[in-house]
Amino acid sequence: MFQHDKLDWTLSRLEKMLGQNPDDVGARTDLAAACLSRSWFHDGGESWANQALAHARRVLHHDPGSQHAMVIAGLSLALMDRPEPATRYLDQAVRIAPEDAKVHLALGELNLRRGNRHQAVQEFEFACRQAPNSWEPNALLGRLLRQRAETLGNPTRVLERSQYHLVKAMSNCTSQVWKPRLMMDLAVACMQTGRFADANKLLARLVEQSEYRLKARYYLGLVSIHAGKYKNAILHLRQHAEERGDHPEVHARIGICYLQLGEIRKARESCNHALTLDPGHLTARHTLGCALLEEGRNEEASRLFREILSDAPDHLPSFREVVKLRRAERDADWLERALRTEITSFDRLPVAVNEGYRVLHPRQATKQRIELLVEAFCETGEQPETTLVDLTTLTTDEPLRASLWESAVVAMASARASFAKRWVAAPGQYFSAERGQEVAALATYLPEGSIQAGLQLSEEDLQRAAVDRHGPATDVVAHRRHVEFERQEARAWQAMVLVALGQLGGSRGHNLLLRWAAESDPELAVAARASLAIGGEGQAVEELQLLSRSQVANKAIAKLITAAQSGYGSRTYRLVSNEPGHICSSCGRHSTEVDHMMIRSAPDSTSVICDHCLAAIATRRPQLATDDPSVACAFTGRSIVDSQDVYVFNGVAVADEVVEHSLGLAEREAVNTYLANW
Repeated sequence: MFQHDKLDWTLSRLEKMLGQNPDDVGARTDLAAACLSRSWFHDGGESWANQALAHARRVLHHDPGSQHAMVIAGLSLALMDRPEPATRYLDQAVRIAPEDAKVHLALGELNLRRGNRHQAVQEFEFACRQAPNSWEPNALLGRLLRQRAETLGNPTRVLERSQYHLVKAMSNCTSQVWKPRLMMDLAVACMQTGRFADANKLLARLVEQSEYRLKARYYLGLVSIHAGKYKNAILHLRQHAEERGDHPEVHARIGICYLQLGEIRKARESCNHALTLDPGHLTARHTLGCALLEEGRNEEASRLFREILSDAPDHLPSFREVVKLRRAERDADWLERALRTEITSFDRLPVAVNEGYRVLHPRQATKQRIELLVEAFCETGEQPETTLVDLTTLTTDEPLRASLWESAVVAMASARASFAKRWVAAPGQYFSAERGQEVAALATYLPEGSIQAGLQLSEEDLQRAAVDRHGPATDVVAHRRHVEFERQEARAWQAMVLVALGQLGGSRGHNLLLRWAAESDPELAVAARASLAIGGEGQAVEELQLLSRSQVANKAIAKLITAAQSGYGSRTYRLVSNEPGHICSSCGRHSTEVDHMMIRSAPDSTSVICDHCLAAIATRRPQLATDDPSVACAFTGRSIVDSQDVYVFNGVAVADEVVEHSLGLAEREAVNTYLANW
């Protein structure tokens, strides 16, 4: 889009041409564009923007309809922080050429300088669509998305989009000045998405360049911390400190490394050094508090964490340490009071607050504190479920109320699971149909190995139960009747234990269920197949259907099939590309007409949606989102209760995660390929 290589030579050549022929409009337009490039992309500053504006205005004097000159003039004014006249030029350029990529690139920069980052992203995206192989719009969009991600808490999808556009920019970039800038942004984005090996490769290359060595060493230290290589991190951070001089953040990070290595004295020294440079530095104060905890100086650490929270109430790491201390002291009263305070204040908090370029989420921060308090209170309080149910009356926020209800249920189930764990550990003593039902209901709170042990029953266990539970029999017939009753109880117990195994979905439990389905008597084999079906195994569902048709009177089997089908495949959908024979359930396109499709197959139906429909959903999310909790995604089985959003498009319900999976596919593949070949 703009001149970058040999820019000085180009500027000299064009100035010489204009010196010989001042009325050469083409040369003057090129000179204006070159001056703009120097100002915008090569740190030329306002003086070069002013020159670009002067040349553009002279072009417009000769040719008032020159759309290129209007863009240069508008963009030059934007770079000089003169938005009003810039808007006039760019509005006129849009009317002349609404699809021109440079116009929207200029509008993106104008909105960015006005502080409207959301609109800037949209303008840069439009420019990228119109000029996909131009590196400038991809570079500006990629960098802006990374900055936006930081203000939004680093959401993965935004960072993935940033990586994609940065990779496109690097692939096409012709400026040796901009390549390392883009490499640095890509390295930081990789670090923030957990691609530490890729970030390390990029940063190691940047260390070789003097202009970026200092920053690269700092980020290499952070990457090493995330990778658990604390000695390497200390080396990089110390080199950074030696070149740059004392900086509190660097010494605080070094303190974190020493703390992880167990060198508590050195950790305290590094944190104290950071605090001499900045007495209020949060990371240094928090790390110092953790070091005091490691030394057993709990009162000093607690006082320090309280001081941090007094200065920065939303500092979650310090709040977490305070809660851990109270939990260790089993101070249930303090935890309950803190819970009441946080829940009572929740409704009065705003959802989001703009603080400069940062977006704060007070409710989200408060909810995180509530989650920490609930977890600690459930561990220390007596009958915590009763208190949690009572606390739901302190808020009108339905998601928070639902979360508290769920925590109460979990607390009650966890308490009851301690009994179930004892039952399955000694099944010969505790087996019964009623207890088996409770084991099945509490399966997710029990270890898989302990559930498997609950299947082990012997004839001696039945004989003992017949005497212990019914008393001595008056004759042999009565004793046999008691044994037979306990045998039926044992079989019901084993059937419920098999169902419990199916809910966990572990590989060992799955193999055990397959063996019981193949080797057990018909009734327990049905229970094993039902358990496999509930776990999502299609063959087990088909076997149950055949069995139901052969035993029409057996209504229980039909009920098992219905229950199994409701959860069958609910978590299993696949992405297909270049696989013929599929038709989109939404628009009717064939698989040969699209790039990829999402497919979920079930015994009774198959759901298919193509990338075109998923892209259409992405552009109309607010209009398509449903608030009906009974609507479940056709691909994941999730409703709005356990998914961020569910959209209904042409009669097909699609969860937000399915849309994001599709949208990010091509971008992730491009980034993976580029970094793999680096």
